[in-house]
Amino acid sequence: MAYRVAMPDPASHLYEVSLDVGRLAGDTLRLELPVWSPGRYARMDFARNVQDFSASTAAGEPLPWRKADGSSWRVATRGARAVRVRYRVYANTLSGTFSVLDTAHANWNGAGLFMYVDGHKPDPVRLTVAPPPGWAAVSGAADSLGQTAFAFPNYDLLVDTPTEVAPRAALMVDSFTVDGRRYRTVVHHNAAGPAVAALRARFVREVRAIVAAQNRVIAPPPLDRYTFLFNIGYEGGDGMEHLYSTQVINSRPWAPDTAALLSGISTASHEYFHTWNVKRLRPAALGPFDYTRAQHQPSLWVAEGFTQYYGDMTLHRAGIQSRAGLYATLGRVLRLVSTSPGRRERSPRAASFDAPFFDGADAPMATNEPETFVTYYFSGESRALALDLMIRAASGGARSLDDVLRLLVRRTWDEAPNESYYLQGRGYTEDDVERAASEVYGRDLRPWFERHVGGTVDVPWDETLALAG
Repeated sequence: MAYRVAMPDPASHLYEVSLDVGRLAGDTLRLELPVWSPGRYARMDFARNVQDFSASTAAGEPLPWRKADGSSWRVATRGARAVRVRYRVYANTLSGTFSVLDTAHANWNGAGLFMYVDGHKPDPVRLTVAPPPGWAAVSGAADSLGQTAFAFPNYDLLVDTPTEVAPRAALMVDSFTVDGRRYRTVVHHNAAGPAVAALRARFVREVRAIVAAQNRVIAPPPLDRYTFLFNIGYEGGDGMEHLYSTQVINSRPWAPDTAALLSGISTASHEYFHTWNVKRLRPAALGPFDYTRAQHQPSLWVAEGFTQYYGDMTLHRAGIQSRAGLYATLGRVLRLVSTSPGRRERSPRAASFDAPFFDGADAPMATNEPETFVTYYFSGESRALALDLMIRAASGGARSLDDVLRLLVRRTWDEAPNESYYLQGRGYTEDDVERAASEVYGRDLRPWFERHVGGTVDVPWDETLALAG
């Protein structure tokens, strides 16, 4: 399968996408566009922005087609062995989930742009990018700025590669090496000038410090190259993890005060920890992905909550945030988790399972969310803190939550047989997490998990925090 994406008129906000499919055998080509995007769990129905769909043979003869449902197309091949599909996608939302095309830049997330052939997600795919004159594309798959031809082993990795396309002069590209891996920061700043240029080296230095600190938690990640994509000074704020890159959007322009840089840096800290936690060390339901329906699964309190914890801890360990700043952050988390009425209705596991109802979901219907939901980001972070303190106290400081993650990686990534075409190893279950935590702690933690993770009992914080001395 070969995709081509062009942007001949950026002011229109319309991407032009074509897909060439060969070696067809049946009489119907079945195409799907994802209804959600990994990392954001609500149903998004990207197909609402698809227009001007058409299909033809390799010789250009039109083929009939129909919609099978809101996100599915069926093309009658009439015996053709190769079919070309064309469509346009309206995109005017810069975020970690959606896409944008305007006169400043293009930035896409593949789930909302690229259809796939039903039953052929494991197949290799090629992508050609046709940028406007003077613009250059960059992504986690790009060897160099301005590359236009890409190959991916499967569809999942194609859509897991966000891409920024912008005037070359608008992109600040820096690189560094940590643990033998090559890292690249790509910054598209909406208010570039002397003040921004003066802060560039500091920004890159702090990103490098995050990478170095986090690589010591589990291990340096199994990759050769990783790319941080930043859009700074643009409306909105978001971050999204990907296998070989991350996307960070922050509306606050750089300024000499620490807070102005910290907002973007803190998001990068969270997203980089996802390189292991959720992308490789992953819940069983998250890869390979079923893009046809939202995924309800119970482990986001680990996938997002533990990541939130290590993202916050890293800022202090990397010398970016003071100890007082870290304590203030953790204090805010504990106050929120301990006082939210929603903690009585949904446990961390239940909140994880119901993520598609809340994580970026449209809410035309009034809900009772404040009384019935507390985010798994913070409930999970609080449980990570509790487990870390308990393990450190029980082992006299010899072990920590780091060891739980290392054990999970060994069992589900290093030693487990590959479950699918998607990635090495297998996804973990809630039982895997409980067993690993119990083994590192030295005692069965199932009762603790039943009360504080599967149940709605508050962690005894006075007793737990006292373990820190």
